[in-house]
Amino acid sequence: MAGCGASCHPGNMRTSPADDTRLRPPRPARAIREAALTTAVAIGLVSPMLAGCTDSVPTSTPSTASPTPTTAAVSTTAPAGMAADIPEALGQQVRWQRVIDDDDAEIYHVEGVLAGASGPIVVTGHGAMGLDPETGETTWSYRDPEGTMPVTGYGVVSAERAHGQAVLSPDGTRLVLGLSSSTSNFATRLVGLNTGTGEVLFDHEVTGYAIVSERAVDLHIQVTDHVVMAEREVISLEDGSVLATLPPDPAVVDGDRQCLRTDVGSCESFWPGSQGGHSTLILDSTCWSPGQTATSWCELTLAPDDDPTVSRQVGGFVPIDRSTGDAEGQSNVAGDNLDDVYPVLTPPVLDGWAIRYSDADAAYASMRDEDADPLSLPLEAMSLDALVSTNDAAPVPLGTSGQTVRDYGARTLAVAGADGKPGDAVVFDPATRQVQGVDQALEQGTGAIYLDALTVTRSGSDLDITRPDGSVALHLTEYDARIEHTDAYLVPAPGVIVAVEHHRTTTEDGKTDESEVVIFGVG
Repeated sequence: MAGCGASCHPGNMRTSPADDTRLRPPRPARAIREAALTTAVAIGLVSPMLAGCTDSVPTSTPSTASPTPTTAAVSTTAPAGMAADIPEALGQQVRWQRVIDDDDAEIYHVEGVLAGASGPIVVTGHGAMGLDPETGETTWSYRDPEGTMPVTGYGVVSAERAHGQAVLSPDGTRLVLGLSSSTSNFATRLVGLNTGTGEVLFDHEVTGYAIVSERAVDLHIQVTDHVVMAEREVISLEDGSVLATLPPDPAVVDGDRQCLRTDVGSCESFWPGSQGGHSTLILDSTCWSPGQTATSWCELTLAPDDDPTVSRQVGGFVPIDRSTGDAEGQSNVAGDNLDDVYPVLTPPVLDGWAIRYSDADAAYASMRDEDADPLSLPLEAMSLDALVSTNDAAPVPLGTSGQTVRDYGARTLAVAGADGKPGDAVVFDPATRQVQGVDQALEQGTGAIYLDALTVTRSGSDLDITRPDGSVALHLTEYDARIEHTDAYLVPAPGVIVAVEHHRTTTEDGKTDESEVVIFGVG
């Protein structure tokens, strides 16, 4: 045991003091089959340096309702504890720094960092791990010999959403990982984890529309606080049991969605986003234009997640601006278009809320006028659960602004002004139900709306957290000129705000020498 060092940590990860100083490698055709194992730190049980050298490692147990994987996954769990609140302010120092070797075979690469129930979660090419918000050390981990796979239907999404390889429940307490199957090229394993402890809740294999069409189509899942809907199966998040199987979706033909309406023009049907309401499933999202303007109206088919056969269609949801949408239907407040991302119109849903026209009937009638301006109609934030009577949350008026936009990884829903200027956006925080302008939030300097407006940027050798006007909110570090910055983002999580930065170091002849992900804990 005495000889065990940093190499015992998953992926040769190292936690360092603040003064320590993403390229995605091509994924192999099939995931690595070796039953290579990894270990991680279970807080209070073993020390960080000795965790990887113990002979006894708890093994995950699939639910009895699910097929057992042909190769063994390994997990270490952490004791359940009280979760800290998400910080309201940024803080003025880097408390800790975690460096992850992105080329290490044990993790394959870092897909992204998400905010779980007890702190940050690192999603890797072979699983996930929880981080202690106080130190950045690993609290729990899950590693599978199979590789992670996209489960959000549209394929390309951002690192802030773990490139679609994993989906959080709206309350953040459950994480569903997509993993390749050792039994079929047309199947995906779904593994559910408790984000507070890392406990494996289920391991369930799903065969999607790909088997019907005999072509590869990414699995699409949607998660509420209680279930995950995978294609037409509704699966319990607690044990992986199949609670319901819905009839085939008539809008899906050979793996593609088609609008079934014949009475409207410019109609498109979309896979709904990967999160539903807290207790509500979105079965379909169809968008069109009632008049001569660009698509400005969406209709969602909603159902309570405890009885998904009882559904209702609700119109009046505001689609995202096509020029700024991402593969989940979200965007950033700045309205930047993203390369290699298929923009979709399905309304963004966050914490179970979406944006809707305040008077849907009047809005629809108004938009049928050839001179109609959808940007002048009053809007409101609406709880999906309230629409299917699983809660009684009242709508929150947003005024008349424009089309919905949203930051990657954000905790808030934003409505851009008609001129598209970020500072004119009106932003809704579902957690507090507060409505605030971006400029007002920046002046205040605290709260979810303020934090969502910040970005991580590289200027010369400096890596900083910056405000929309380019001013520096917090300096993170300086990098040598040979270090090439690839992407970075901010994740407000329970107990800590983390800045995630991916870079590579190049040799003098221009070849890539090392790829790393650096996570800064800010306080």
